[in-house]
Amino acid sequence: MSINTQIIQKFKELIPKLHADLHKGQSGRIGIIGGSRDYSGAPYFSSMSSLRAGADLSYIITTQPASNTIKAYSPELIVLPILDDPDYETEIKTLIKKLHSLIIGPGLGRTSETLEKIKIAIKHARSQSIPIVIDADGLYLLATDTSPITGYKKCILTPNYMEFKRLYDKSFLNEDYEESSKFNTLESQCEAVKRLALSLDNITILKKGKIDIISDGNQIVYNDVPGGLKRCGGIGDLLTGTLGLFSFWCDSGSDIVKESYINEPNIIAAYNGSVFIRECSRIAFEKYHRALLAVDVIEEIAQTFHKMFDNE
Repeated sequence: MSINTQIIQKFKELIPKLHADLHKGQSGRIGIIGGSRDYSGAPYFSSMSSLRAGADLSYIITTQPASNTIKAYSPELIVLPILDDPDYETEIKTLIKKLHSLIIGPGLGRTSETLEKIKIAIKHARSQSIPIVIDADGLYLLATDTSPITGYKKCILTPNYMEFKRLYDKSFLNEDYEESSKFNTLESQCEAVKRLALSLDNITILKKGKIDIISDGNQIVYNDVPGGLKRCGGIGDLLTGTLGLFSFWCDSGSDIVKESYINEPNIIAAYNGSVFIRECSRIAFEKYHRALLAVDVIEEIAQTFHKMFDNE
């Protein structure tokens, strides 16, 4: 088990330096479409992880019923209850023009109406050429129709085992993705991730698991560095929020990325996000053990980031 120091070092070069001439928002304006009546915590976790990792502003786009609950979690959050607004498309189009990246999925819900809303958001995000990160309910909804994301190389999908299986089985109808049989080796799992990414015309997939596997259909990297052993809710949302920020930074430095042996911005973002959140969860687990919660991992983000990326 080892960290790919070349990819870590390349990411360090892409992190924007802090200086006195910066204006509010320059280090990252991240949008998050998520939250519902039953799942209000997920977008909070994604928002706070992006802010703690270095974003300046985070906008949560949610429904009216979920908005007051989410607002109550923290004054740092900008909560916009427009997801169920009749003028949603006009409002989301205007907002996306301000954003550096868009996250879709945390706590979103799985209705057919929601699917149409995220298709609209993806359309406008693609028109602005900003990175998109899709997780959780966003993946569930898009499994029925992957056309909105196919071919958009600034898109990262972050499926867990079941979410990946759903996408894989729908993409390759004559196959059944089972890690207990055909796909029971790391090599075969890597090839499956690569094959699915290629079938979606080279978008990036970060398949989460004991070993995180990342591919854009061309290159494959994986992270086998252990994190905390407690699998509590919210850890995936922390990764999603971090990726929203990291993908913006890597996309902004795409000219520098081209000089690297890993020359895809999203792979650099995904690998560093995976290593980073695992390290945060490992440190938090050493303190809290079975009592670990996602909020405990958030508390480790600041010092872990400084130690991994800033402290030279």
